Amino acid sequence: MLLCGSCNRAKSWSCEHCHNWTDLRVRQTCGSCYWASPEIYRHIAMQDARRVDLVWLEEEVEVYDKLQAKAGATSEAMPDYVKALLRKTIFKK
Repeated sequence: MLLCGSCNRAKSWSCEHCHNWTDLRVRQTCGSCYWASPEIYRHIAMQDARRVDLVWLEEEVEVYDKLQAKAGATSEAMPDYVKALLRKTIFKK
């Protein structure tokens, strides 16, 4: 799988610290990991986790900038702020 430099380092760190890589060495476990099959995965380095990578392009950058300003006003990190907004939308809180 082709990865940018940053993602390649994240994958390396994740795999190097995965219990399957360090001890178990079960090929099927690696095959069901995000880093092997990002379209259909069940875990990330044996952790119950999911990823979404978002990129804002062109006119969407204005939306990102507004989100970032609102997150900063609440002293929340951008990922935490976006997750909170999604929870509110999904669960109508």
